[in-house]
Amino acid sequence: MKSLRENIQRDFSKNIIIALTVLLIVLLVFPKFSSYTMLNLLTRIFIISVFAMSYDILRGYMGFINLGHAIFFGGGAYIAGILYNKLGATIPIFILSILVVVMYSVICALVMGKLSFKKGTSVFAAAMLTLALAEVVRNIAESWREITNGTDGLIFKVPGILSNRIFFYYFSLIFLIVMFIILRKFILSPTGRVIIAIRENEQRTEFLGYKIENYKLIAILVSGISAGLAGLVFGTFNRFANTELLSITYSTNALLYTLIGGTGTLYGGIVGSIVVNVFQNMLLNLRSIHPIFERWLIFLGILYIAVILFMPKGIVGTLRHFISNRKESVDNKELSNAERVSGE
Repeated sequence: MKSLRENIQRDFSKNIIIALTVLLIVLLVFPKFSSYTMLNLLTRIFIISVFAMSYDILRGYMGFINLGHAIFFGGGAYIAGILYNKLGATIPIFILSILVVVMYSVICALVMGKLSFKKGTSVFAAAMLTLALAEVVRNIAESWREITNGTDGLIFKVPGILSNRIFFYYFSLIFLIVMFIILRKFILSPTGRVIIAIRENEQRTEFLGYKIENYKLIAILVSGISAGLAGLVFGTFNRFANTELLSITYSTNALLYTLIGGTGTLYGGIVGSIVVNVFQNMLLNLRSIHPIFERWLIFLGILYIAVILFMPKGIVGTLRHFISNRKESVDNKELSNAERVSGE
């Protein structure tokens, strides 16, 4: 217990710990005062946040753009649905689906990594390879109608306790917290530091003796498993999976979540998910006021453009920069005051 407290104090500042504690208390009591609509929105945000954080491991910390990241997310949702339909909607099958999703994600990550991280492969070519691999899986899902129901999508039942929206809200919240801690520990580990070094200067990292391809494979494995588990939880939440979950749309959504929130922060994935999903929900609710809000994607595009133009570091990155500059200016002011007093 003491070790856990020491780790928390080392990884987080006092103010952040206080803020997170208050936020956690609010989230824990939220279901008592909320409608099912808001509860479902927050549950969706929790799950999508994990998906966004998994993408940030690659884009933010390693500098790799994965246009096929949805292969993990959609695959997780499909695996859950197929197992529920074939073996029954029970908790043991849910646990089995976790193991199968992990194995599926490992295989996809290794194939994707081996193809994309070959020495001499350009960034653009690697991104296209990931997209091609995801399209192959999506086409398999569309063609294999007896298993996936093709483009009509797969409807399935879930274990009884997981069909309770309040229980699933808390389950998704715990899922987000656990995955955040795991991914943060990974980034702060020596392996994570090497991955960041690869982003900063790949040639220098290789010159220092690190086998960068192996570290890239580790990064995509961690990212892929996280995204696969997020897809499993997302599919269980919706009780539905379709081929759109495997499309480039979901891959680019993950990229945009991290860009809006701030890449290379993990927090950014969460913030981006909150901003986009709340904004989208607000626009959909405004459709009854004026027909223009039927074109909510236009407003979402304007939001993306505005953030990229005026906050290129994302929301979290911009706030960090502002706080850092303010602290520096306060320190400089105190230093100049001290020098003036000592001079007198």
